[in-house]
Amino acid sequence: MNTRLSTKQAFLPPFTANSASQFSPGGCNMIEPTVEDKRITLEEAVKKVHDGAHIAWGGFGYQRPPEAFAMELIRQKKRNLRIYTCGSEHDLDILTGAEVCLEYEVAFFAIEALGLAPNLRRRIKEGKVKFEDYSNLAMALRFLGGALNVPFMPIRHMIGSDMLEKTQLRKDKAKVIDCPFTGNPVVLLPSVQADFGVICAQKADMQGNVQLYGIKGEDNEIVRGSKTTIVCAEEIISNEEIRRAPDLTAIPGLYVDYVVEVPFGSWPMQVYGLYDYDLPHLQMYMQMCKTEEGWQEYMNEWILDVGNHKGLLKKIGAKRLKELRADPEFGY
Repeated sequence: MNTRLSTKQAFLPPFTANSASQFSPGGCNMIEPTVEDKRITLEEAVKKVHDGAHIAWGGFGYQRPPEAFAMELIRQKKRNLRIYTCGSEHDLDILTGAEVCLEYEVAFFAIEALGLAPNLRRRIKEGKVKFEDYSNLAMALRFLGGALNVPFMPIRHMIGSDMLEKTQLRKDKAKVIDCPFTGNPVVLLPSVQADFGVICAQKADMQGNVQLYGIKGEDNEIVRGSKTTIVCAEEIISNEEIRRAPDLTAIPGLYVDYVVEVPFGSWPMQVYGLYDYDLPHLQMYMQMCKTEEGWQEYMNEWILDVGNHKGLLKKIGAKRLKELRADPEFGY
């Protein structure tokens, strides 16, 4: 079972007889907890992911996917990962092309508006990829079950579809039982409590308090249910700024293990309020990855040869990054 809450540092030190001297009849001096600095580099964060790890993958579609994290997984030649997600696109396709991850429990996988994911299709034809296919609602409930620390979640959805019958990775994909209250059939879905939860966010402080704007997807549930959580923030801000707008803190620091500052960490996809997706680049990607040779050329040029995320931003160029900045009126 997940013991996250019992292993995290307490908010306040224990009250003892010695601490009574800090209180006075006219009021009290509040005791602040020890400030924990959870900042690490992108390279350090990815090194913590062991081969064979199970990862709950944040973002949804074009919105806030962990692209920089995916590219660093490729650079560090991680292998045999299994990823759980409601739906992602370019980020998972490059992981599939590089054969970093060939096992997925997902609801959706494509490059929206542009077509099916080219590397995924090729690796499926090669017999290298294995899937467990769930609906979006089913995956969302599986993450919720992990966050609630319960072993399964009930759902009426998926009954009558072949999703319940077709399986490649697990015998316990889902079970159908008669409801003990109504006698009607109910599907039981296994909850997800992955080794790692990786999400991207607009802002966070060094203690792991996270601000999310726009679509949040299942990121709240992923963070609460994963054994180790890594947040890639576009900007790390002060705790004072976090406290000035507490209503914006979607994820409190007690659920976060590590924070990484990664500006443009979701490029070529988008982050609401900060930058839009890079459509010309995605079109180029789709064209190049029609062949294995084209994919290898893309991977070398845009992932490996740049060396790291800073090298990638330099290759994209300040001019192009500025063009992608969001219109503050619309958020894109």
